[in-house]
Amino acid sequence: MPTRSHLAAALVLLTATACQTFAPRPTSAFEVVAELDTPPGNIAVTPDGRIFVSQHPFAGAELRVVEVHDDGTTSAFPNEVWSRAPQPGSDVGMHAVLGIESDSRGVVWMLDLGSASTPAKLVAWDTTQDALHRLIEIGPPAKGPNSFIQDLAIDLVHGAIYLADMGRADLVGDSRPALLVVDLDTGTTRRALFGHRLLQPERGADIAVNGRRARIASPDGPIPSNGLNPITIDAEAQHVYFGAMNGRSVYRVATTDLLDATLDDDALAARVEVVGSKGVSDGISIDTAGNVYVTDINSNAIGVLETNGRYRTLHRDDALISWPDGISFGPDGMGYVTVNQLHRHAPLHGGVDVTRPPFRIVRFEPLAPGGVGR
Repeated sequence: MPTRSHLAAALVLLTATACQTFAPRPTSAFEVVAELDTPPGNIAVTPDGRIFVSQHPFAGAELRVVEVHDDGTTSAFPNEVWSRAPQPGSDVGMHAVLGIESDSRGVVWMLDLGSASTPAKLVAWDTTQDALHRLIEIGPPAKGPNSFIQDLAIDLVHGAIYLADMGRADLVGDSRPALLVVDLDTGTTRRALFGHRLLQPERGADIAVNGRRARIASPDGPIPSNGLNPITIDAEAQHVYFGAMNGRSVYRVATTDLLDATLDDDALAARVEVVGSKGVSDGISIDTAGNVYVTDINSNAIGVLETNGRYRTLHRDDALISWPDGISFGPDGMGYVTVNQLHRHAPLHGGVDVTRPPFRIVRFEPLAPGGVGR
């Protein structure tokens, strides 16, 4: 016959088993869309739901841009020839790509950084016709010796594209970032706010993921300090939003002011507004209600600057999110994010690569639907 002690022990075991069986398991606000062997850079989702990502130059991948299919496989985009480095004497192909965006017509714009001896360029590919739509070279003086032109915002309302030139401090000792304005009618590009303090990194905004501060090239190398990086445009094409990667401020400027070539840099800067704060971030986007989203690097999260001016962490996941990079909204209204462990790559990890595939594309539900293209 069971004793009271036996019954008590059984009751404890039964209770523990019940708790183990029925206790709610933690769920993530992020849904994994794809797992990749090579790190993505930025992402573009077309109005019909096709997904394209740039391959981050840190990894040295032979393909600069790929399409990510429903089964998680990838293929060269727009094709094998265009997705690879140009052959000597040829304009076909791309040197290195980070910025990539789809417009509302399904034209995917890819921003080739170029090289020391070649111009940067915008390669626009019509995904509905599977044909080259436009090719715009960005050479001197718009592209300078220190240029690192790495992100873009499309404005079909005013026939323009705005580029974020973060600059490269390692080349000239001063990054001198700038906003570039591309006139789609003429194909010409001009610089704005060149080296202005609004585009510079801010103190106290170091990259420190999981408590480890990023270091360039070696364990005792310099701490990266990057200016203008994330850039986006609202659904009505009224304002361009931007900020420094190593910065905690979100700014905006009216597109009409940015397009006004008669305004010098001081006059243009006087018209820039401070919208609110953000985390240290690599990517930025905005929904149809005006909420601004950033890839909050240090927090393994997506942060949101709400229309009331308050910044907060929207979704965080330390297991899934390890350097969220680019954001693009899909036709389902969801936000799609690349996750590439950039802080674990050799250039930002003291010269030692400690990345651990898979790299990911995830999606999250925003506060309001996002718009696809502009």
